[in-house]
Amino acid sequence: MDTMDKSKFDDVNTFETISDDRVAGFEGLNEQETRALEKRLVRKVDIHLISALFLIFIFNILDRSNIANAKLGGIAKDLKLTGTQYQTAVSIMFVGYLLGQIPSNIILTRVKPSRYIPCAIFLWGGISLATAGVKNFTGLMVIRILLGLAESPFFPGALLLISSWYKPIEIAPRVAVVYCGNTIANGFGGMLAAGILGGLHKANGLEGWRWLYIIEGAGTILAGLLAFFLLPDFPNSGQQKWLTEQEQRFAIWRLAEAANHEEDENGTVKQGLKDAFTDPKTWILVFMQVCLLTSQTWTYFFPSIVKTLGYNTIITLLITAPVYVFGFIVSLSNAFVAMRTSRLAVLIMWPAMLDIVGNIMVIKGHTTPVRYTGMFFMCAGSFAAFNVIQAWIASTIPRTRTKRAIVYAFVNLMGNTANIYGAYFFPDSDAPQYEQGGIILSSFAAAEICTAAFLAYILYRLNKKAEKEEESDGQPRYRYLW
Repeated sequence: MDTMDKSKFDDVNTFETISDDRVAGFEGLNEQETRALEKRLVRKVDIHLISALFLIFIFNILDRSNIANAKLGGIAKDLKLTGTQYQTAVSIMFVGYLLGQIPSNIILTRVKPSRYIPCAIFLWGGISLATAGVKNFTGLMVIRILLGLAESPFFPGALLLISSWYKPIEIAPRVAVVYCGNTIANGFGGMLAAGILGGLHKANGLEGWRWLYIIEGAGTILAGLLAFFLLPDFPNSGQQKWLTEQEQRFAIWRLAEAANHEEDENGTVKQGLKDAFTDPKTWILVFMQVCLLTSQTWTYFFPSIVKTLGYNTIITLLITAPVYVFGFIVSLSNAFVAMRTSRLAVLIMWPAMLDIVGNIMVIKGHTTPVRYTGMFFMCAGSFAAFNVIQAWIASTIPRTRTKRAIVYAFVNLMGNTANIYGAYFFPDSDAPQYEQGGIILSSFAAAEICTAAFLAYILYRLNKKAEKEEESDGQPRYRYLW
């Protein structure tokens, strides 16, 4: 059964649902009734799952990256940071973040996500708020490590939840909507920071950057409260109150159909670990994610990069927003193209090419219009492929849930190691062009292009092999998106 036949998706015209001719036949319903049921189900899942994850991710990125805005607000001066101590404070968060991901995702397959994830949100919100009380470099290091550990359950867990409710072809636009919380947090986070740093500095004797952590940390705790009421559990983990019994059964059925009649069972942890780490496709996905996230490491220094255009701190923070808005529009558009065409490799390769062009403009340009335009290309190029890669993981590693949970966490874990070494790509001494950082990021983007082409070739060959086996014995085989 060719689950990835492009022609079957030609009639897609809504965000709410992706259907093919296999949806007909659920519990005696005709094709029209089944399509209507699917559309209603997917819309409900979008409202409960995607809206909640989108909101949470905004605060996730704010709490993780507001140190970049705090730097412009004087945190380095107030804490007497010297040498590379700021870069170390940026990167150390990811030590805790990476260590917690695989154990957390394994735990998530055994508990209720609707309770586990909100508890993690409360915890990291409280830690972020506590950053306002830091007095020195040592305190900053401790709080950043704890923040990383507390944040580690969220993003790999969010990807696992999305892949457990949607077909592989439906995942890219959903991840794009959630991941646009990144661009919104970074863009409008700059505007929020401009207001706080400019309006609350020395209010009640506290520096503006301390108010930044207090306000954003409190917002995260509120988001965690809302998550208790919005986040769903897995489709087969019991009746969801917001679904009818028929919709609940259909949610499980349609995903089993998309995976060639294989139900999304947990499997044992031991077998899941073995299957994940012995699958060569896992390691290719890991390397591609490393390349992509390395190309994004400019985000922790973006206010400082924009500052080299010659504007004051407030203007600098404000003009970061249009760059991220453009990145969001391009990312979402790329995701919808992925949903309609199912050709994922090219939708990873062209943004990487745009990213390279943007980096060259930033490091080689000597006028504000050229360098600022390059920043738009750099942002759009480095963000637009992310959601497509997440859809590719779900298609390439469809079953079991435990294996997929481990692969998602491992890919995200290894990819985020980029934020540890990437924190040293943009030293202040390289301003204003930051040529070293631009060359390194462009090199990783080029490697990302090659890796996507290589994986596409492998999956193409596997599909051809499956076709021959079908012709031989008449049994349907799974098809990979490439």
